[in-house]
Amino acid sequence: MEDKKKGIKYIKLAAKIVLSGAILWYISTKIDVAQIGSAMRRAKLEWLLAALGVYTVSQVAAALRLNTLFRVIPIHISQRTNLRLYWLGLFYNLFLPGGVGGDGFKVYILNQYLKVPVKRSLGAIFADRLSGLTVIVTFLLILVQFIDYTIPYKFWFLLAIPVPLVVYYFFMRLVLPLFIKAFAVISFWSVVVQGIQLLAAVCILYALGVENSGNYDDYLFLFFLSAIMASVPITLGGIGAREFTFLMGAEYLHLQQDLAVALSLLFFLVSGVSALPGIWYSVRPRGVLNHFSEAQKFNPSN
Repeated sequence: MEDKKKGIKYIKLAAKIVLSGAILWYISTKIDVAQIGSAMRRAKLEWLLAALGVYTVSQVAAALRLNTLFRVIPIHISQRTNLRLYWLGLFYNLFLPGGVGGDGFKVYILNQYLKVPVKRSLGAIFADRLSGLTVIVTFLLILVQFIDYTIPYKFWFLLAIPVPLVVYYFFMRLVLPLFIKAFAVISFWSVVVQGIQLLAAVCILYALGVENSGNYDDYLFLFFLSAIMASVPITLGGIGAREFTFLMGAEYLHLQQDLAVALSLLFFLVSGVSALPGIWYSVRPRGVLNHFSEAQKFNPSN
């Protein structure tokens, strides 16, 4: 049975690699790859470094959001230890997408060292991810008002702006009632996280010289749309899904496709560089694990 599970896991990984490769090949047939490379080489380094710094701040905010949910479980990890665990998870998610992954490692650590029931830690991580996705959809509903594209009944999108958060609230009440008390706090942190990542995307647009095009809203709309597409677990770490979204979206919105795809690739590069410090804790996991001996173990009576 164990061998069968491993076989299925490797088949899924191979399928994701093939699909990501096929999408990237398709993109290369639709756009001159040399143009994308040229756009990336012309990118202004100072703005890329600014994007890296801004994106890193967003991940610190995301770690604080997750720790808020951990404390509802209840377990109490210092913010410093939580940041170490979070960065290790970032590294695993980006560079080991076919293995256990960052989320799976967090669940294992919390269960192994703090005796947290798997169901509770999975609930916290699911609530964390869903909160971020909810705010991304909310941002999309706001940005759709400003994109240069004729959409029938656009006014209804304006009225729908509060809907994602309302749906998320009632979903929490029905499916994850333990974490409903943290709804307002994690929603706030999700707005902060996505708002800061929007600023990181703007920095990359400045790096690419898009500030003179007057199409910021269109690029940012595609940025958030691609984030949703990349979250669907059918490609290797979202590779291909993001670029395909930018390519097709740029065609419909009459944007420069080479700049749109370059934005996607540069953002992935920035996120990858930001996750690299996690390699220290993957090589020396005791740097994270030793601190768990000092953390308060799960106690259902708390």
